[in-house]
Amino acid sequence: MNYHRKANITLSAVFLFCVAAAVLEHFNPYSLGIRLLVSVLEAALVGGVADWFAVTAIFKKPLGWGYHTALIPRNRVKVIEAVASIVQTKLLNMDLIRKKIEGIPFIEGLLLSVEKAGGSVYLTDLILAYLRRYAEKQQPAQLAEKLAVFLRDTAQTWNLAPKVQEIREWALEQGYIDQGLDLLAEVLWDKAADGETRKSILGYLEEVKEEKVGNGGSIFRTMMGFVEMSDGLNLDEAADALQVELLLTLRKFRDPLDPLRISLKDILLTRVVELEFDTRFSAHIERWKEDLLSEALVSKFLESVLGEALKVASSPSTPSEPNALYRTLHPYLEKCWASIQQNLELRGKINSFLVDTICQVIQNEHDLIGGMVRETLAAYTDQDLNQFVEEKAGNDLQWIRINGSMIGGVIGLILYSFLDFVYTPFIAPALMTVLSQIQR
Repeated sequence: MNYHRKANITLSAVFLFCVAAAVLEHFNPYSLGIRLLVSVLEAALVGGVADWFAVTAIFKKPLGWGYHTALIPRNRVKVIEAVASIVQTKLLNMDLIRKKIEGIPFIEGLLLSVEKAGGSVYLTDLILAYLRRYAEKQQPAQLAEKLAVFLRDTAQTWNLAPKVQEIREWALEQGYIDQGLDLLAEVLWDKAADGETRKSILGYLEEVKEEKVGNGGSIFRTMMGFVEMSDGLNLDEAADALQVELLLTLRKFRDPLDPLRISLKDILLTRVVELEFDTRFSAHIERWKEDLLSEALVSKFLESVLGEALKVASSPSTPSEPNALYRTLHPYLEKCWASIQQNLELRGKINSFLVDTICQVIQNEHDLIGGMVRETLAAYTDQDLNQFVEEKAGNDLQWIRINGSMIGGVIGLILYSFLDFVYTPFIAPALMTVLSQIQR
């Protein structure tokens, strides 16, 4: 039995009892108990009818009375807006939502879930599966063209000249400059030890000899002839000696503390610093950038690189025979995974990032909450809206009717007791006496 039916039964019972009590009072007008019962039932009936009228007036027009009744249908727009506003700004406001979200340990649950699935191996397989599906759907030529267009569009904002200084600092910090000098020394050593280098040295010496002999007088040529005849000038031995001296110099160049190497390194670094302020160098870099990106060769190069990358990404990979992408990706992910597990500060930052991201998404779409409530309620008919409110607060409203009859009966009992046992025997005679004296 619902409360609406209980309230109707209560009011009907009060009415019937009131009629029965009135009949009893008609035949027993001097019975104190009957008169008390009638008074209580009359007050209960009045209270029940009044509250029935008030509760019914919220939803419709009781007995056709149209003055300030049917409050919800009449104010449906205000009701819908009030409900939507309460839900959006009070029940689901951003501060409350953020507090609830901040209390959720996203990173802990995520780490636990990934760890159970296999940790870094699971992450690698997951990323590889995504890349494989993506790679199978792509065409290298189309991707290369899109990337080339993107590079050409964004290259206008690239200022490459100042980057030279950053590259210098990075190369110096990583030791790449010394590695480059070592490589240069090794290449020069191989070149200097080559037989062709000796031939070049010998050829150069012969050119110098011919130039000196040709520019010198007859006496100089005669002296040179005597020197050669006495084997005092042997160009082959001179070439061998110069080649050996060159090799010894290059061997010393391999030493990081070699003065020649230190001097060359200082000159190189100084020149790189000067390039940042060299307008001709900046202009040359810009022209080189524009010319390079305008070449069709760039698209072909990108197509070739992307084709190989897509081929590797789409190639099968198994735990026993991982492909190249797996071997490249897994060590990096394994390192990152270990760092995330051990670094509490990093985990906190990741969790904060997740919270901020989720809250930002909700913030951007927060108005949808009120909009959904408005759209839902606007689709309700007046009867549906009344039923919606009754389903949420109907029981309490029907209890108002039941309480009205009960409170009315109590008030009727109090009033009857006061009038019959206090006012009539004591107060009324006293008032009559005072009025009689005043009239005299």
